[in-house]
Amino acid sequence: MEFGTRLRALRKEKNMTQEELAILINSTKANISKYETSKVEPNIETIRFFADYFDVSVDYLLCKTHVRNYTETLAFHATEDLTEEELEQVKQYIKFLHSQRNED
Repeated sequence: MEFGTRLRALRKEKNMTQEELAILINSTKANISKYETSKVEPNIETIRFFADYFDVSVDYLLCKTHVRNYTETLAFHATEDLTEEELEQVKQYIKFLHSQRNED
């Protein structure tokens, strides 16, 4: 699988059009089409935006892994005896830690 195929699948999961996705990144439908057909690769900032927006890892988006989101995998394995609410708090804390690291 290629980046473009994965991007298209994620966009369709959210029932979005190419135009709607283009608006989010201040781009054009034509550029989204080029990304999805692997004619052009977006810059790293755009890739990070897509990963955050679709709640997947950059590695997943770039087809380096089949694991959609390492945070959820880690939270699941480390916290099998927690309630749903506690599990959600763990996931939010992990995301917070990642965001703090990115600000440094």
